[in-house]
Parts: sequence; C-alpha cells; structure tokens
Amino acid sequence: MTVTQTEADIVSLVREVYTDAADAVITAETSFADLGLDSLTRIDVLAAAEARFGIEVPDEVVGTLVTVQDLMDFVERAAIN
Repeated sequence: MTVTQTEADIVSLVREVYTDAADAVITAETSFADLGLDSLTRIDVLAAAEARFGIEVPDEVVGTLVTVQDLMDFVERAAIN
C-alpha cells in the first residue's frame, strides 16, 4: 500500500496540531477519536487543513469527517471543484 501525498500531508498536519499523536501509527483508516482528539482539537485540525489546502469545510460537513480517509476524500474532492 502506498501513501498518497494528500494522506502524508494530512498525517503531518494531525501530528503538528495534536502533538500527543506524534508517535501514533496513523493510517487512512485511523479515526480522530481513536487518536484522542476532542471536538475542539478536531476543529483545529480541520482549520489547519483549510489553511494548508486552500479549502473551506462547511459547518454541515464537519461532523462527517471522522477519519483521516474522510478528510483525504474531502480535500481531494474540494481540489477538483
């Protein structure tokens, strides 16, 4: 299995925002809850993703982004549009 650039960027972003995950194994299937992110920290991760990727995560979508894969898919779809 290869890691896409988007996945690598998101994993790096999670590690930057949530330093408790510095040594955690993070894959596309990893949920933010499994990493120990509370709702505020998850919002911080999404805000960092907005800044890094030049996207906007609508409020109604925030609750659906629960795994690294969810965020990857959203970022890739947003990049196309």
